[in-house]
Amino acid sequence: MRIASLVPSATETLFALGLGDKVVAVSHECDYPPEARCRPRLTRSVLETAVMPSGDIDREIAARVHAGLPLYEIDAAVLEAARPDLIVTQSLCDVCALPARSVYTALEQLPLRPTLFSLEQRTFSGVLEDIVMLGRAVGVADRACTFVEVLHQRLEAVRIAVAQYHPVRVICLEWIDPPYICGHWIPEMVTHAGGVDPLARPGAPSAPITWSEIAKADAEIIVAFPCGHDRVRARSDLTAAAARADAAATLRRLPVFVADAVLFTRPGPRVIDGVEALAAVLHRGTSPHVDQWS
Repeated sequence: MRIASLVPSATETLFALGLGDKVVAVSHECDYPPEARCRPRLTRSVLETAVMPSGDIDREIAARVHAGLPLYEIDAAVLEAARPDLIVTQSLCDVCALPARSVYTALEQLPLRPTLFSLEQRTFSGVLEDIVMLGRAVGVADRACTFVEVLHQRLEAVRIAVAQYHPVRVICLEWIDPPYICGHWIPEMVTHAGGVDPLARPGAPSAPITWSEIAKADAEIIVAFPCGHDRVRARSDLTAAAARADAAATLRRLPVFVADAVLFTRPGPRVIDGVEALAAVLHRGTSPHVDQWS
């Protein structure tokens, strides 16, 4: 089977299930494991987000979405050359990756129509279920079930480690300028790690909020992992936010930790790494993953 993955979390899952040799093309954001970077790139972003301030990124994305304009483009020539039997896409978020409807349009140009498998996870349990479903779609259902069982065992180890502690009130930010509170599967990650996020939106998309609303939430800590950014970029955004009057008081009052977004905003196997990392920063000594934060 020849597989094209347009979703970074799916790429991570396929490699974790030992199917890296079947992956013939990936999206421009598929960067883990390192071997995935060697595959032909099927997509590209229409925005140069690496050089844009985060506030400008948010405004430009909102404007394009409002106008019905795409955020990503697919290279039809690369897709045809890859000759995939199966294409993995997603229908969860048009901002995070190429939506399934754009893939359908590209498929109309191909002489042979590959099978399309769309990920739609919105909850933590759904993320793990999708690993099994993807494994079944590519013929390794038993392997996927075994793999997910190992993930559940790691999750149970975290639960036992944090059970003795009182839950920490934490605000998770998926974006910093403007601040976005977390949604979808991330609130459940917080719960598994021994925390509670009073502003979170379980199962729903992340949403913008004001710094004054964050200040009123009576949290003990802020953790930030802006989607698509690493710790260096996240810390830079926080430094810029702290220089503004609306955010300064909140950011001075509460300890703030930042992490690479890929451990939280990518709904794949590494969400367990994210839970372990959260437990490490919320309850020191319960997990060795505190080095994931800065």
